[in-house]
Amino acid sequence: MNEKLRMVLEKRYNAEIEDAKYKIECYSQQELLIPEHTDITGEVDKLLTAISSAEDKMAVMELHYGKIKAKQVL
Repeated sequence: MNEKLRMVLEKRYNAEIEDAKYKIECYSQQELLIPEHTDITGEVDKLLTAISSAEDKMAVMELHYGKIKAKQVL
């Protein structure tokens, strides 16, 4: 995998992580309730799955295609 492709994928996965974290923050801090999404715990669970998936993909890229500079997500 070339460096540019790896960098683009890394940015994509980090953006997915940041997007999910922001939405979780909105749910928890502002107690946002969207009429179509009344199951907040279910929505947060989906967002955590998205974070997990993006982190897994970055780990696989590092394992099979060398080191990448991934953000550490806490």
